[in-house]
Amino acid sequence: MGTHKENRKLVAQQQQKSRRLRFCLRQSQSPAYYNLCHYLQEQGWGHTRFNWFAHFSEQNFQFDAPAAECLEYKHLLAQLIAQFCSQAMPVTYCINDQNWPLILNQLADEYYTRENQQLDHIDHLTWILKPALLNNGQHIKIFQKLSQLEQHYLSGNRLGGEHVLQRYLTHPHLLKGPEKGHKYSIRMFVVLTNYAGAYLYPQGYFNVGLHPYQVDNFSDLRPHLTNEHLSEDEFNVVQIRTEQYDLFKPFYPKIKAIVSATVNGLRKLYPQAFIAEKQRTLALFGFDFIVDSDMQVWLLEANHAPCFPTSDEHPLQNSLYYNFWQAFISSFVLPIARQQPVSTIEYQLFETVGEPSTKVNRA
Repeated sequence: MGTHKENRKLVAQQQQKSRRLRFCLRQSQSPAYYNLCHYLQEQGWGHTRFNWFAHFSEQNFQFDAPAAECLEYKHLLAQLIAQFCSQAMPVTYCINDQNWPLILNQLADEYYTRENQQLDHIDHLTWILKPALLNNGQHIKIFQKLSQLEQHYLSGNRLGGEHVLQRYLTHPHLLKGPEKGHKYSIRMFVVLTNYAGAYLYPQGYFNVGLHPYQVDNFSDLRPHLTNEHLSEDEFNVVQIRTEQYDLFKPFYPKIKAIVSATVNGLRKLYPQAFIAEKQRTLALFGFDFIVDSDMQVWLLEANHAPCFPTSDEHPLQNSLYYNFWQAFISSFVLPIARQQPVSTIEYQLFETVGEPSTKVNRA
């Protein structure tokens, strides 16, 4: 990893290369656009309001919508994982307003029947219910009893629509705190392209819960959820870059293998998403992982256009995000803007995941 001074020198070099290049991104539309606008202008790019006049624009983020939704929507991701790499995710059921009685009957038969007796509770068998289309920990419920699940679905005061019901890992690997252990998840960044496959950024961060983990106490969900915010005015985690923990090193190959298997499955379901017919497009995802007490890595979810910090005061802005955005621009934005031949592109820091494309891209 280069020093900050070396990175600034790289920016100066990019400024010379970026003369007359123009971008069209609405800074207020997303944190990703905000950061790109900032760093592209720093490198000497000009801003234009017209997509047709830009060398890189919002149109280049229009990756195949069905493929992107397959990763973003939790029930579709669960179906993809079940089909192509079932060991990558905890046991997960797609549940909705129509099929919930069937799912609960299936759970009763598979987990809660002992010696022809129907049980309501099994030690350390817990389920987490997550809305398929929402993020940030919204409307998440945790259940320890089958009857609690039934009562939830019989209630008129609940969120409807598609959900995923996932076996909750009651014994996650914990990071030591002053008194007790703290739960964590790992966020990694993945770029999908329609012209050159998919790429994983090898550095990410730990979302470490601020509240000590409690195995069987679910009256307070804060120790169990590692979302950055569970409410607008309260932080729920502290973010620490992966490079600060030696324990991340054995996790990374497992993470890379899961991302590769997921991308390979996506390519089989949506082959058209990885062919550039007219224009080069890409999508930026945040993949979230959890590690259990046996040190096994599990995929939790994938977030399309994840939230990036926009403040210079963010603790990871200089140590993680600055280098990430410089590498993203050099590896993806500049080659698209210059229409650089795919075979000549160098991907700074990013590592290839999934099978390479065998199709001829025309864009």
